[in-house]
Amino acid sequence: MKTFKQAHEVLKNAHKFHLDMAGVYQQLLENAQDNRTQLLLKHLHEHELRMANNLKNYGAVAEQKVMQTWLQYTHEESAGDLVKNLYLSDKPSIEEINQLGQEVDRYFSELYHSVYGSIESAEVKEVFENLKHIQDKERITLSMATNSLWDM
Repeated sequence: MKTFKQAHEVLKNAHKFHLDMAGVYQQLLENAQDNRTQLLLKHLHEHELRMANNLKNYGAVAEQKVMQTWLQYTHEESAGDLVKNLYLSDKPSIEEINQLGQEVDRYFSELYHSVYGSIESAEVKEVFENLKHIQDKERITLSMATNSLWDM
């Protein structure tokens, strides 16, 4: 279902999603026993907090009138929905956690790409393009961190 939201609302929802995912990773970390899984969960938790902070820093931009732009918006999934749609065992393995991290990154990549494609305002487009670049850099950092865990 497509809904309409203002650009600043999309940022606000994305901020909440990142904070919720940080909470999910923190909760999983409390039950993780494997050292590699714990390291990955710590990294993912910090990653989500960084991304939430990046979005918070866009708060000043979001208050500008240009961020009142209305967008056709299709991404309504919450962090809880995303986790429920993936099968996670009671004590998820490093592979399951890695898959969850990749799904979160995929979600945001698709979100920013679809929002970017539906915007006419150059200023708002630039905000979402910057967010997509930040997300892409974080995805690469996460991939490198994950690869180093496989070598342990």
